Amino acid sequence: MPRSSFAFAVLVVLALLPWLARPVSCASPGNDHATLDIPAPPEPAVIATADWEGLRRDTWYFVGYQAVTVAALSAMPSEQTNFDRSGVSFSKWRDNVTNPVWDRDDHVVNYVLHPYWGAAYYIRARERGLDRWQSLGYSALLSAVYEFGAEAMFEPVSYQDLIVTPLVGWLLGEYVFSPIRESIKAKPGDPDTLDQVALVLTDPLGALNDLTDRIFGVETQVSLAPIGPSGPGATAALADAQGRLPAPHRPGPRAVAWGLHLQVRW
Repeated sequence: MPRSSFAFAVLVVLALLPWLARPVSCASPGNDHATLDIPAPPEPAVIATADWEGLRRDTWYFVGYQAVTVAALSAMPSEQTNFDRSGVSFSKWRDNVTNPVWDRDDHVVNYVLHPYWGAAYYIRARERGLDRWQSLGYSALLSAVYEFGAEAMFEPVSYQDLIVTPLVGWLLGEYVFSPIRESIKAKPGDPDTLDQVALVLTDPLGALNDLTDRIFGVETQVSLAPIGPSGPGATAALADAQGRLPAPHRPGPRAVAWGLHLQVRW
């Protein structure tokens, strides 16, 4: 994993996010000493059905990002990435995935940056409607995909990355990132610039995937609306359709349509 000043800047911003997402309070009129706490709206209902199609697309995007990231890291100096680029081959990849090690990366990399990405994986699953345990499993899956994927062509699989990334990332995502995001979403009106930055930093994959969707012309907006009769003509048609047989001198009853209209913008 690379070590850069940008990574430390991200960590500083993340440390300030709970202050940026603090609850709102205002003074009660007529009393200079009393304050009125504005309660946050109730938490949105849990999505009944997870967006598996969207999560599947997120996963494929992640695989593509992984290939691009490893290509970029392979071009960087080896003293910064700890990647051994000599003799890259399938046999070396197989040896790396079958012989995991405790890596010697800096503690900041292993126990700060890796948990951050584990939390990012976790939040992406939560945003797609998965519950806590499913999101933990998804975080572990993406961690394994990265470790056993292209990265294993350069260095052995790391025990820390397989264990610390999803587990500590789950705690960070559930008890730090999620409250920050819910606090921002509970604010009235559109989020300001700082709130938007916080939403991006707590769900970087979601922000990147939205950008990728726009690049490829993918819109994930789905609308579902009921369809039913309306107006005087529809009322007469409904009366004819309620069991009355047509008389010989007039045509049969007009059909009345009921249903749901599904619109997917792609």
